[in-house]
Amino acid sequence: MMNTLVKYVCLPALIFLQACTTNGPEPIHYGSDACAHCKMTIMDDKFGTELVTSKGKVFKFDSIECMLDFIKDAPSVYLDAGNQVFVTDMLQPGSFIDARQAIYVHDETLQSPMGGNLAAFRTRLLAQRSRTGSGVKFYSWDELLKAM
Repeated sequence: MMNTLVKYVCLPALIFLQACTTNGPEPIHYGSDACAHCKMTIMDDKFGTELVTSKGKVFKFDSIECMLDFIKDAPSVYLDAGNQVFVTDMLQPGSFIDARQAIYVHDETLQSPMGGNLAAFRTRLLAQRSRTGSGVKFYSWDELLKAM
C-alpha cells in the first residue's frame, strides 16, 4: 500500500513542486534570443540581463537599461516578492550575478547595446579598477533604480 501511495501521490506532487520553483537564470542564446522590452536580438554577452518571476517566467534583455525600462513600464512584474534579477558581469561575459548585489558603472566609453552606457560588476573594487575617468559614475541597484 505504501509503495502505491508514494508512486501515485507523493512522487507526482514532488515533481510538480520542483517544476514550480525558480532555479535562477536561463542561458541567453546570443544572436537568437530577443529582448523582452525592445524586441531586438540579444547580441553582446557583456550586457545581457534577466528577470525571473516567482512562477518561473524568464524575461531576457539585451541591456541593463532595457531591463530598467521594462521594470518602469511593468512594476508589478518586478515587485513580485519571489522574483530574481540577474545582470552579466562585465569582466566575465556570459556570467550572471545577482542584480541586487552588483555595482553599476555609467561610463560614456562603454557603449552598451541601447546607448545607456551601463555595465555591472561583481564588486565596487573591480568596477573602480576597470573604469576610471572624470565622467564615470558608480551605483548600487537601489541607486540605479532611483536614478533611472
